[in-house]
Amino acid sequence: MKKSSLSLALIVLAGGAFAQAGHIMQGMGAVNMSMGGASTAQPIDINGAIHWNSASIAAFKNKQFSINAGTFFSAPQVTAAVPTQQGTFSGTTKDDRGVSIMPALSMVWGKKDSKHHWGVSAFGVSGFGVTFPQNSSNPINMPQSQGGFGQIKSDYMMMQVGVTYAYEISDKVSIGFQPTFNWGALQLEPNPLASPSQTLGYPKSDKASAFGAGAQVGIYYNSGKGIKLGASYKSQQYFGDFKFDNTYLNGTPAPSRQFQNELSRHLICWFRIQQQGHRFCTRLSFCKL
Repeated sequence: MKKSSLSLALIVLAGGAFAQAGHIMQGMGAVNMSMGGASTAQPIDINGAIHWNSASIAAFKNKQFSINAGTFFSAPQVTAAVPTQQGTFSGTTKDDRGVSIMPALSMVWGKKDSKHHWGVSAFGVSGFGVTFPQNSSNPINMPQSQGGFGQIKSDYMMMQVGVTYAYEISDKVSIGFQPTFNWGALQLEPNPLASPSQTLGYPKSDKASAFGAGAQVGIYYNSGKGIKLGASYKSQQYFGDFKFDNTYLNGTPAPSRQFQNELSRHLICWFRIQQQGHRFCTRLSFCKL
């Protein structure tokens, strides 16, 4: 009998929770995040299963839909000091970015008597950003006319859409495949990729975007007696270039620049072995910089 379920979750996380995970989210959705991203051999929910091991969606024998909204915030600050004839001039500026939202939507179609399983997903897999407003009491955030950088701002996000297929070779072993399609957006102020003008200062960029693609393959084993094994490989995500249209602070157009998003061109291999009741995880990450 078909069964549909709706999962709605809201997670609130401090920015420091992502400090050790780089710019890629360590988990996907509330349930998978609570497991620290462990899901390659333990498909507790469909978000983690789809994202970490496409073969493991075979564990779900009904139709499920999940929508998650992850909200996070951080409180970084920038401090600068310069020597002057009157002594040291120093100041601190706090981040004014506020709350950011990372969505996670997914759906799995499965049947108890079928060897074929399908899934689709749209995940906010990455994001970072800060907003340090112009501050005349901080040397680095002073107005550009006074020798500072003015407002310092960055805003980056990456969405990943996947179409997942899993096939049950037997009642214990399944294999899976997933092509992934990515969209990234990046905005910088000032834009360090653009040359400053001696009279107009540093330009700022618009929100540039780029598209990328990759794939994932996986295998999943469930003995039915407590032992579960899984392995997955997610390929490098190949991105096009970001093209920044820049403007100076007075609105004058500045030269455009292109940038290859090396941060998102990761070759990441996940291999996790889990046994029910005990979890062993190994993560290998290779980053081309």
